[in-house]
Amino acid sequence: TRSQETGYHVKRVSEYSKLLAQKLNLSKNDIDTIFISSPMHDIGKVGIPDSILNKPGKLTSDEWEVMKTHAEIGYNILNTSTRATLKSAAIISYSHHEKWDGSGYPLGLKGEDIHIFGRITALADVFDALGSERIYKKAWPLEDILNLFKEQRAKHFDPYIIDIFMDNLDEFLAIRDRYRD
Repeated sequence: TRSQETGYHVKRVSEYSKLLAQKLNLSKNDIDTIFISSPMHDIGKVGIPDSILNKPGKLTSDEWEVMKTHAEIGYNILNTSTRATLKSAAIISYSHHEKWDGSGYPLGLKGEDIHIFGRITALADVFDALGSERIYKKAWPLEDILNLFKEQRAKHFDPYIIDIFMDNLDEFLAIRDRYRD
């Protein structure tokens, strides 16, 4: 409700995450869990001031540091639950900005130390965010997104998940087209 631009973002992230989990042959329980939990990846943004969250244009370095806290805020909101779905959402919130090479945040986790749900949601979130117009940016052309993914394979993203995504691109594009803003 605080961002009019992200209406279908959480739905698309959920659908992309489910499809990736299926293609990775995760268990039915894990597929169902990531489908339900991944839409909460940015719940910590409730703790980010509107002046930063809705700023048109580039954030300052200080504003970016505040924005990055959304991962831990979300984790702290969700982690105290005893429900498996919310615990998984806490893991996703905390880990979806970690990077395969260890350069992400908030913990600087690397490779398979990043929970599979975080690695899946990271790709789903970035694919959708880059392909969507926001107050601070235009949507990227698909070719540019795919070039970035190729470049960031084994850097930002789990290389196997990138390969699965690329091999099934038509299915991801069908989801994108089904849930347009």
